[in-house]
Parts: sequence; C-alpha cells; structure tokens
Amino acid sequence: MEYLLPNISCRNNVFEPVNLYEIDLVKQWLNILPGTVIETENFGKITIINAGKLNKHEGPDIKDASLIINDKVVRGPIECHICTSDWYKHKHQYNSAYQSVILHVVRKLNSGIIKPKIPTIILNPGKTNLNECSLNNFNKSEHLFDTILHYSQNRWTDKINTYNGYHDNPNRLTKLLIINSFRILGAGGNEKQFEILANNINLIKIREYNLQEIEKYLHGIDKELEINWVKRGIRPAQQPQNRMKLAAELIHHFSTSNIYSKRNLNYIITSLTSNCPSAKGKGIQSELLGNVIFPLCAARALYLNKVKDYQNYYEIWNCLKLPYVYRKFAKRFETILQSAELKSFSILQGLVAIDNKWCNKRLCHLCPLKKRNYVNSK
Repeated sequence: MEYLLPNISCRNNVFEPVNLYEIDLVKQWLNILPGTVIETENFGKITIINAGKLNKHEGPDIKDASLIINDKVVRGPIECHICTSDWYKHKHQYNSAYQSVILHVVRKLNSGIIKPKIPTIILNPGKTNLNECSLNNFNKSEHLFDTILHYSQNRWTDKINTYNGYHDNPNRLTKLLIINSFRILGAGGNEKQFEILANNINLIKIREYNLQEIEKYLHGIDKELEINWVKRGIRPAQQPQNRMKLAAELIHHFSTSNIYSKRNLNYIITSLTSNCPSAKGKGIQSELLGNVIFPLCAARALYLNKVKDYQNYYEIWNCLKLPYVYRKFAKRFETILQSAELKSFSILQGLVAIDNKWCNKRLCHLCPLKKRNYVNSK
C-alpha cells in the first residue's frame, strides 16, 4: 500500500516532551483492547481485532495487526509517528517494507498536509497503560510452583509430539531435526528465515559434503533465495552470517550421527559439543538440547516402547540449566522465584507456556499463578 503525501520536510527540530516520544505512541497503541472502535482522519471508523506486536527489527513499528476497515478484515503492519510528515522525513516512501502498512498512527497532522491514502488516526497523549504483570508475593497462589511445572510438562509433551509420524522415515526425521534446530539458530527474529533455509536443503545432494562444502552450499541457497534476514536488534554472535558455520556443523552432525539410538546421555551431550564446536556457548547448547535433541530422543524411546529411556530423558530435561534468565521474565518473577529457578530450562518453559496463554491485558485476572486460579495437574 502506497502512502501519498506532498514533498514536505519538517523544519522544526525540537525534542519531544514526555508522552510524545514515538515509543510511547507505540506502547499506547499496543495497549488498546480488541473491539475498540476508532475514528480515522480519512477512512471512517476502524475496529481493532488485534493491535499487533512490537517489531524489534527492521520495518514498521508494529507487526501482525488485524483491523476491520470498510467492513473488511485487514491484516498487516502499522507505523507510528509524531507527525504525518515523518513518513517522508524517514524516507518510508522509498522502502518496500512499508508498502504493506495498513494504518498510520500519529500524534498530529501537519498543517496543510493532504490526507494520505493509508488510514490515519490521531492518538492523543495519555497515560500509557503498560501491560505490566500484577503478580506478587501477596496474591500468588500457594500452588504456584506446581502450576508452572504443569505447564512445563505440557511444553515437553508438545515438543515430543512434533516427531510423531516421522520415525519410520530416517530422511524425513533428519530433515525435521534440522528444521527445528535452525529455528533455534534464528531465535530473536530470524526463525522463519532459517526455516526457509532448512526446507531448501537437499540432504541427498550434500551427503558426501564436508563441513566447508556444506557451509558454502548454505550460503548458495541464501543467495539464490535472497532471504530477507533481520539484522537490527540481533546480537553480533547471532547474526545470520555468523550462524552459518554452526548450521553446517549441525547438518553434518545430524546426517552422520544416529543420536537417538544412543542411550548414554553423556554421549549425546559430548557428541554435540565435539561435532559442533561453534556451539561452544552454554546457552545455545542448552537451547538445542532442551528444545530439540532431548525431545527427539524421548519421542524415539516412546516409539520403541522404551519407557525407562523416556523417563531418563525427561528427568535430565528437568535438570537442564541455562546460563541466563529470559529477559522478559527477569523482572516479572525476580521476587517470586529464586535466580536458580529462573535459570531452570523446564521452569522457563512453563513460564513461556503461561505467558503465551494468559499474559494478556484482558486475562490478567485469570492468571493461574494467582490465588484461586490453581490449575490442577493431577
């Protein structure tokens, strides 16, 4: 969608006062409830189905929004500016990433500006009602820890079920293992991009390749497909060009090592670290083991009816530790859970599941971690 405005430059270079920073405008929009009806400056009324999610990377400020515009459901990104002329000031008219913007949220219209062809609303400054967690030591459930473990077990089961139907086909199983591992490499913004890369790998073609040839092959796919990698907001070590060597090592490792046939857990761990030296960080090792490798081994054990092996994998999954705490949970739970608990992989998985299901402005009062909302795991 094209944004049409006259060629106007903003001459007044002044600092924005409190609540007039662009990020405040973004946060204010994201806290608008579904069902809210807002009058636009040029397209009549719109209804918000989903305000969308903050985009931490390149492109418009908000992604995955859903609105009703002219009685039609429209999905796409939203851009926020202090004034309408900032669209041109930031040169969005030349950037293809902004062609699909469905709404322009601003604080004010510039005097004399022709109304644009993108629906535009003026959101006046107000108290930014951040979606902060209200859980504390006074209202937490006495069964809080059991509830977290209940949701953690659900996450474990979901990860295992990913491999259902693949055990009779080694090639498909290896391909799925690579896809799931690549998603971990892309965590933070490049999950879909790495999945595209993984889906285009020809395992038969590269079966005889060495590590250097596999890495070159991956760069060739990247160049051919012109994958649109996200780079802004990604740490240097996690930049896609710096993940290719580890990606090649994982392909070689999974293609040549029948890891799920080994019962010795120490073998699985040492095999990963020795065959994938680029995964030297404890964080990436734990993420790969907890999200991909242990669930695969457990799924394989269930398929072969080896219950003891399955229980062994589940126990070590519960003992897995990360060297860090997920940032989004650090402040939220630092007074509720101990630091060691917040580094437990299984506990963090439980918190992820609860966050995905309940951490919504309209569901906060139903949080299962608060009193009277205990989820029975029996």
